Formats: sequence, structure tokens, C-alpha cells
Amino acid sequence: MIKPNNDVVLIRVDGVKTEDDMGILITEQWQDRQPTGEVVAIGDDVACCKVGDKVFFERYTSIDTPFGEDIRACRKDGIIATYKDGDAL
Repeated sequence: MIKPNNDVVLIRVDGVKTEDDMGILITEQWQDRQPTGEVVAIGDDVACCKVGDKVFFERYTSIDTPFGEDIRACRKDGIIATYKDGDAL
């Protein structure tokens, strides 16, 4: 198991969005990974979330990792919110 250092969070990013909210298909050129996902590992200094939480994170503060295309690393300050599936704003 991978153990991130200090305030780092590893996130398994949710799938790529292939259509917009109105059902219009998005071409591959414009598809982007969503800034949401599930926490898979946390460092010792992280208290804002736990493994298994669904999180919304800042897209441009996270980085790719060598652990797979869908795993990103983010500092705890880049976590904007935690949520449960089905939560509405």
C-alpha cells in the first residue's frame, strides 16, 4: 500500500465526462477528467478527509502519479469539499 507523506492525498479520479448535462456528446478533444474522485490514501497530517471519502478538488493543484492514469496527488489544501453520492447543492 502506498503511504503519502505529510499533507498529501491520493485520489482516484471519477471517469471522463462524455456528454454534457443536456445529453450532447463531447468529442474526445474537449473531454476532461472531472475534479471529483475517491480518496485512496492520505498522509499523516490530513484531517479534512479519510480513505473512501468522495471529494471535490482543485483541478490545477493536483498532479498525475505513476500509479495509474486515474490516480492523482493533491495537497490537503486543494480539497474543496467532501460529499456523498446523490448529494445536491
